[in-house]
Amino acid sequence: MRSIAMALPAVDAPDGSVAAAASLLEAGECACYSRFYLASIDTCAWIPHLVAVTENGLNLGVVYAKERKFAGMPTGLVYADATIGSMVVAEPEYRERVFELAIRHLIMRPGFRGLRIVAPPGGYEHQVIERMAAPSRFDLRSAPIESHSVLDLPSSYESFVASLGPRTRRNIRYYRRRFETIGEFVPEIPFPEFELVAMRMIKQSVVGAQPNRVERCLRMLSTAARPFLAGLRTLTGEFLSILGGWYDADRAVIIFQMNNERDHLEKSLSLVARGFLIETLIKNGVGSLLFWGGAGPPLDRYCHFLPAIRIQLNSRGWGWMALRRIAALAAPFLPRRLAEFASWIETDPEAPGLPSAAAISANHDEQAIHPSR
Repeated sequence: MRSIAMALPAVDAPDGSVAAAASLLEAGECACYSRFYLASIDTCAWIPHLVAVTENGLNLGVVYAKERKFAGMPTGLVYADATIGSMVVAEPEYRERVFELAIRHLIMRPGFRGLRIVAPPGGYEHQVIERMAAPSRFDLRSAPIESHSVLDLPSSYESFVASLGPRTRRNIRYYRRRFETIGEFVPEIPFPEFELVAMRMIKQSVVGAQPNRVERCLRMLSTAARPFLAGLRTLTGEFLSILGGWYDADRAVIIFQMNNERDHLEKSLSLVARGFLIETLIKNGVGSLLFWGGAGPPLDRYCHFLPAIRIQLNSRGWGWMALRRIAALAAPFLPRRLAEFASWIETDPEAPGLPSAAAISANHDEQAIHPSR
């Protein structure tokens, strides 16, 4: 295995040559998704890892992962999300092999401490990790997790509205009629205009206006193969709400919405915009709408979570095991940002394999001399 450095973050190339890895990343689907993947990374918090796999001169595929940073430093905690089929880019017959070679490469890297993967239950990911995780070196656990939520779309918009509860059904009709007297739904907004509207809304401090998150989402939308950009516009030309995402086979993924509810709280802009979008998707034959990270009320009551498990692999080094226990015990008392990071290290203070407080104390001097790698 060896890696190369590119103008963009490092590309790891196990079992293959630099030239083979570079040609793989430049080819077709890999090139398209590589740009999208890199656009999705918040480099203040993550280090991208693109692992290009070749075998016997054959380019098999690419695995996309990222490593958590803290205070600008790498932590050795690697994360990947396989729930929507974007972690491994390879032909179906090679995906498991590509995943295995790539993960083996990542866990053998100097400084590796843990692997966090969200994957479909019953997928090959857990079996692969279980095969390579020797109990003497690694602690492996998995558990169900709530991640992205999915709204299944019926054959008509009327059927969708009829499936809602009485209050939500009344609201989606009432607020839509009210908005139609002052504006319209725009199903296709050119990206330059969409970006300008988003930047203006950031300055207005509207709902969803977190600059780092907005800029990241805009980067993703600008590189998506099949984006959708839509919004609510008044008759005077002002956008009050914008939504963005992309099409994935017969599914739409929504990752971005901003609503000027600060100045128009009485208009229920989020619900109105989503209602128009759902109507458009149904007309276009889209079968479901995935809300990245969750839908929020009131539509969350009509969604189901995408089935997923969280696979957690940890090094059994004493120093790292001690830090995991400390993080789990301290997390409830930490500020929100530090607690969120502590949850990446460990969530369960009674996890099998973690040392007791006495064991941590007894091994303190040894840890200082031989830190976990």
